[in-house]
Amino acid sequence: DPEANIFAYKVCRNNGTCYSDDVAVAIRMAADRGAQVINVSLGSDIVSPLIQEAVNHAGSKNALVIAAAGNDGPYAGSIDYPAALSSVGSVGALDEDGLIPEWSSRGIEVSKEAYVRQEGDIEFAAPGVNIESTGKDGDYVIFSGTSMAAPHLAGLAAKVWQADTENPAQSTRDLLTRLTKDTLPLGDDNASGWGIPTLQ
Repeated sequence: DPEANIFAYKVCRNNGTCYSDDVAVAIRMAADRGAQVINVSLGSDIVSPLIQEAVNHAGSKNALVIAAAGNDGPYAGSIDYPAALSSVGSVGALDEDGLIPEWSSRGIEVSKEAYVRQEGDIEFAAPGVNIESTGKDGDYVIFSGTSMAAPHLAGLAAKVWQADTENPAQSTRDLLTRLTKDTLPLGDDNASGWGIPTLQ
């Protein structure tokens, strides 16, 4: 959205190592500075109480947190935190053919209640294979991963932000689910969730 402002926070070292306290501080800082959509393109196999508290804080400020599901597929329950938290919009990857790549993390087993966001669920899918992104020194690079998929959804959330509602974050999340088109496998599944939100 050309009218959106972007806050960028570096929370990982150059070698890719991230610490929970740094991630939590960034989420809190973004929410306190008025960020409405917070993209978290990183994750961990275990829940961090610090990050969970920061996500809750962001929710109290009416910010919508969107997070990458992880690249640990194709195993059920391989979704990372904080994407696994039910309060977070979790995003898996799609390839150019609209299919889920094997490495995209999966949610919990499909024996859950369909179309109800529970802890451990994948909620959405978005493009995450061969995505052009910014690199070092002003270069552009091609990346694949759910870290590429989550910003697609965060950008759409910013575009359709429901500012005039009583709870803009939840209203925007509800709208994203209504805009979702199903992908294979069909139905609310543990690979692509409800599908890919689209304005077409």
